[in-house]
Amino acid sequence: MGTEDTHYEGCRRWWTDSVTELRLPGHGAEGGVPSHPAAAAVDRVRGSIVEHTEPPVVVGLSYLGAAVAFRAAETLPDRVAGVVMSGYSFLVSPGTLNRWLEGFTRIAARQQRTRDHFAELHGRNWEKLLTATFDELSDGCLRLPGLDDLRQFHAPVQLVNGALLQNERNAIGPAAAAGADVAVVAGAGHVVPVDAPRVFAASVEEFADRVDTGRTAFHERRRAAARTLHTAATTKNADTTDASAGEGAHV
Repeated sequence: MGTEDTHYEGCRRWWTDSVTELRLPGHGAEGGVPSHPAAAAVDRVRGSIVEHTEPPVVVGLSYLGAAVAFRAAETLPDRVAGVVMSGYSFLVSPGTLNRWLEGFTRIAARQQRTRDHFAELHGRNWEKLLTATFDELSDGCLRLPGLDDLRQFHAPVQLVNGALLQNERNAIGPAAAAGADVAVVAGAGHVVPVDAPRVFAASVEEFADRVDTGRTAFHERRRAAARTLHTAATTKNADTTDASAGEGAHV
């Protein structure tokens, strides 16, 4: 729930491609929290996507940012080149995320130092954002992308997680099996762009290059499906030819 300054400042010196940074509604010093901040965030990201003359790679961090990036991109299948999600697991349920958020709230209620840290990291509206996020998870306005969503997604997806959190290490294998490109960053935790900005920037841009050249897991799956269809069609044609030849032999 932080801002582009909090999460991506370290990456700025390493980007070589053009990057458009977006602040999600209600985050940082932005005044006011929308009643449905995730929905407002999806709208903001979609608006930025359509402003690009070339389809961009959309990058989202953590469970809110990654979900917003994914949901915004899935509504614009012809306008997005790919999606990078970081600090995310396609295995986490809304109930699990709710328990984590409740835990953050309880810790902050007991520890002023933690409250100050959250305010510095996420902005002065962090408590209202958490409450609104609880509500959106409950009413379905915020839908966390799962493995089925990933399998059906219309563009390449890369999952970039840190190696220090077991939950996010465990997310890598299932994501790869469902068709994502994956990367595990040594020495990084949940917020990879902060812990390893140079590696994160390089991973995103290398993925974007492979999107351009058709060298992603998504593209390979499409080629494999095309080969399967071609083989099936060839076999069917061969069977038809054999059957016709057999009928001619018996005339």
